[in-house]
Amino acid sequence: MTIAAPPKRTFDPMMPRMGHYRPIPDTEDKAFSGWLQGQFDDLFSSSEAPPRCPHCQGGETVLAMRAAHPKPVLPVFRCVSCDVHFRRTTGTPISNLKFQNLEQFIRLLSQQRPVTEAAAILGVKPATVTRWIKRTRQWILELDPAGQWESRVRLGMEIRPDIACPHCGVPDRMHYRGFAADTGDRQCRCDACGHFCRLSGVLRDQEPGFVLEHRVVVRPPSSRRKA
Repeated sequence: MTIAAPPKRTFDPMMPRMGHYRPIPDTEDKAFSGWLQGQFDDLFSSSEAPPRCPHCQGGETVLAMRAAHPKPVLPVFRCVSCDVHFRRTTGTPISNLKFQNLEQFIRLLSQQRPVTEAAAILGVKPATVTRWIKRTRQWILELDPAGQWESRVRLGMEIRPDIACPHCGVPDRMHYRGFAADTGDRQCRCDACGHFCRLSGVLRDQEPGFVLEHRVVVRPPSSRRKA
């Protein structure tokens, strides 16, 4: 049996990642945002129709407590079979997450923006946004194991062009480093030899049919933060 390759994320190399000199444009994937908003609406619904039990997957469930202000924010249900209480969020990666400005967070998820800027827009700490992104991606993969929707998440991802350095030939060491002042071309820098080059020139020297791919860089955990 052939295993299908996971969907690839697509990135725009001409998109600035830092807004120091010019604002980062809004590149929201509205189809993704609409789908994910619908999933969150179902998850945080105040509907009193009992869902299946997340513990035993049984259908013998009843309403135990209606949503009220200030608590419980969501309806609480009880499983007759295993006698446990649960909410619709129980057993999901979203459980116990306290989102602020959820609609704005959903709109940011599909955009090529750094976590620090998203945190400033949402009014929370960068570590909080990172946690939201990680748990939301896990939940999306549970909803769509094929990964088609999860591949549209681009917020907070550090990307590097999957090309070799034209000066020293070392692969996997190029990264984006601003734009040329005269033409606005995207510039790249090689970590191996320290040379700068323009992305347009590198692409011009590739074989016909070459398609620029990107790698997502995963930073190691900080030694100053508890595991």
